[in-house]
Amino acid sequence: MPTLFEIFFKKKGEFKNLELTLNRIRNAVKSLGIADNIARNIIHIAGTNGKGSTSYFIDQILRFRGHSTGLFTSPHILNVRERIKLNGEDISANDFDRLFLIVEPAVIKYTLSYFETLTLMAFYYYKDKSIDTAVIETGLGGRFDSTNILDKKIPVITSISMDHTEYLGNDIITIANEKLAIIKDNPVFFLGKNNDEVRSHVYEQFQDRTVVEPEYSDTPYLGFEDPYSNNLRLAEAVCDHICKGGVPDDLKLPMCRMERFGRFVLDGAHNEDGLVKLAQSYRGKAPVIIFSCTRDRDAQKHINILKSVASDIIVTQIPDNERSIDVNNLNVNISKRANVLDAVKLAVELNRNTDILVCGSLYLCAAVREILVKDSK
Repeated sequence: MPTLFEIFFKKKGEFKNLELTLNRIRNAVKSLGIADNIARNIIHIAGTNGKGSTSYFIDQILRFRGHSTGLFTSPHILNVRERIKLNGEDISANDFDRLFLIVEPAVIKYTLSYFETLTLMAFYYYKDKSIDTAVIETGLGGRFDSTNILDKKIPVITSISMDHTEYLGNDIITIANEKLAIIKDNPVFFLGKNNDEVRSHVYEQFQDRTVVEPEYSDTPYLGFEDPYSNNLRLAEAVCDHICKGGVPDDLKLPMCRMERFGRFVLDGAHNEDGLVKLAQSYRGKAPVIIFSCTRDRDAQKHINILKSVASDIIVTQIPDNERSIDVNNLNVNISKRANVLDAVKLAVELNRNTDILVCGSLYLCAAVREILVKDSK
């Protein structure tokens, strides 16, 4: 059953022609008495890759150390309520509807977008619950992301690479600056594993701050391979800054991040840097790969990265997604199946006792996951 939030945005659609500004969300939170009072500690995370896993690791570690937590992430895989968690659990359907009714007048008055509305709901919810720590992931970029109304916080910058160039800029430093804008006046921030160009820029721009970088390594850490091993190192360092303690031995990744269902492995790597790392982890293993992406991606370049390790690649389309690539418009000499279920069936036929890797889009992974879960019942 759809939530009141979903019914509202299906009926209204996204408010169009929105200026790139924080004024709308600032006015909305002010009207509801929200500021940096959403939690006693606020951890704000931006970056190109690794935001989701780093956020999840931080949330799990802090809860293990006795903190009450809120976790705000995007996008969702199964339902929109996944984006707002309290102490590791999705917000309930009743609370989600109750929150929307509270914020709806402000949403209408200030013409808030889909993501701005979710941000407003999450912040109101965490303030109301008086939690110890809120872990807040940016949606896109940083500077004008609606979460960046937060001022007093612990900023965390994960791996930065080329992505969303139509919004964030055409070179790595311009993109980095958009994400680094969440740091604001905070004296300490944490930096994920980055290349030398990004690192040099960060240290040059923030000479008056304390930049915390854990000791990153290509070796596995607590059962996780790179890049998740380094995201865990980063998460642990952030948690140690708040309170010392242990790390749970049952840490989990978010859905569709190296998530296994028998022979199928779902990983939402969707940009060049993420796919290169994913391909490296599969060198010599010759998986069958099911791939799709949105039209704003360089599908040919992404396919070429995956070709270096795959035994077979099947290109498909993301179901019910108007931004998906059209396989008929792709000039590639590999298998094409417009229907994702047909792609799954072909992958099973082609498989020779190796993994079937699904990647290129979290939305694709979500669609395949739904098929696999339904098939297992």
